[in-house]
Amino acid sequence: MLGKLFFIIFIYIASTFLAPVVQSYDFEDGFNRSYLSGWLEENIYPTYDMSEIQEVNSEQTQEVAINLGTQYEVEDQEVLESEYAGQFVVENDYGMFRMVLINDGKVTGAYTNSDDVSIDTINMEGMDRESVREIYGEPVESIKKGWKRLRVTNEEYEVYDLKDRYVYFFYDLHDSEKVNGVLMLSKDEIRETETLYNHPPTEDNSRMNHLLINATRYEYGFNPLEVDQQAADAALGHSEDMAERDYFNHDSPDGETLKDRIEAADVSYRMAGENIAMGHTSTIFSHHSLMNSLDHRVNTLKPEFTHLGVGTAYNDDDIPYYTENYVYR
Repeated sequence: MLGKLFFIIFIYIASTFLAPVVQSYDFEDGFNRSYLSGWLEENIYPTYDMSEIQEVNSEQTQEVAINLGTQYEVEDQEVLESEYAGQFVVENDYGMFRMVLINDGKVTGAYTNSDDVSIDTINMEGMDRESVREIYGEPVESIKKGWKRLRVTNEEYEVYDLKDRYVYFFYDLHDSEKVNGVLMLSKDEIRETETLYNHPPTEDNSRMNHLLINATRYEYGFNPLEVDQQAADAALGHSEDMAERDYFNHDSPDGETLKDRIEAADVSYRMAGENIAMGHTSTIFSHHSLMNSLDHRVNTLKPEFTHLGVGTAYNDDDIPYYTENYVYR
């Protein structure tokens, strides 16, 4: 009797777990990893109760709703290259700022820092780390990047695996860990590369950085900053110098300071400040990291500043260097 029971259990295991392996085998190409991955996600990997997420957000009101998978026609909007497979289309309405990721005419992701914008029913209004975890459970420690895993454990944000997409919740560590940004990505948008970085042109990276700073200033109650091209030239020069000479500091190895750089670039100013960052895969992550540093946050949110110049450079190992020059005229 016991032998029959073991036999039945064996047949069940074989039919449940081995059959997909057999079905996925191609005698010319070997195992079809895509089939196996899809089967595992459908039958083995944990899934989230989307009805609970919908219920939580249904009581909140949003002016703009973004839905992944829908068609999107780019008209007169600004388009920026991204670290992902698609391009970001900028919807620069202050108070409803969002960047919509578009690939082959479809929405494949989005970023917003506004509680007037929802992304696939997810909205940041009134959310903090505790409430996020109450809804979504424990965040993942890594995400798939091709056949590699990218660790995403970070105090400043948490990542959740929603089956066919990832969602990042960014936290303000200096304001009760409130959510101050949401990034959602279709898993297909995360490129498989040999290195960690997939960089857009430096000009697009710098432009995105300026947009993020202004969108954040609006949300925190401050005026946006105008472009100062001379300050941008000084910022770019410092980023390039750090990348070329392999250092990370406000002062160059020759002793050149922020004051030296902006005066050499003929920047008109009564007060100036500088933020620098390096190593973040995109300006979205560097921006939120700088916001969580008190020394840098004070520049981003200083009410007296009126102008901004941003510069980005990559070194030979693709590591990015970001410089932000804030100016009060």
